[in-house]
Formats: sequence, C-alpha cells, structure tokens
Amino acid sequence: MVISDFKEKFVDNPVYVFRNELDKLVRNDLIEVCENCIRLTNKGLDLANVVWEEFV
Repeated sequence: MVISDFKEKFVDNPVYVFRNELDKLVRNDLIEVCENCIRLTNKGLDLANVVWEEFV
C-alpha cells in the first residue's frame, strides 16, 4: 500500500489509523512500514491471510 495514495483517498494516515494492527504485524515480521509504503515481508507473503485478518 502506498501511504500517500491512502491519505489522498481517505485523508487519514494509515500508519496512525491502523497503528495497533501494524505494530503487531511488524513485531511478527509479517509487514514492513517504509517511508511511503506498507508491504508484506517474505514471511508475510506466505501468511497473507493472517495479515488481512487483522484488518477485517
């Protein structure tokens, strides 16, 4: 996800809106939060359904 695209569409920063979910996923090495993107790690690619469950 490109953070600036999310902000443009929804106004809010997804890093702030989903901070609890993102923190948990980063700690479990399932995602990376970069300067302007949130992306799955190699481990996260294998467990993508687990990642998506955090946002449902």
